[in-house]
Amino acid sequence: MADSVYIVVHPLAGDGRSVVAHVHAEDRALGVAHSFTGVLELLRAAGLETADGWPPIRWLGGGPEEWSE
Repeated sequence: MADSVYIVVHPLAGDGRSVVAHVHAEDRALGVAHSFTGVLELLRAAGLETADGWPPIRWLGGGPEEWSE
């Protein structure tokens, strides 16, 4: 069975949220986001241009509704 691919957005910390891609049984840091828009920019920088191509996103410690711009 193939390993599942997903994005993990870690809980909010004083310096933002760590965004990690889990691909081929390995985690690769995409960066740290300071806003929901920052998460979107990290996904685009990783080559995920449209939401249609995005793997599932796991929001740890609260989803996008927790962000305040």
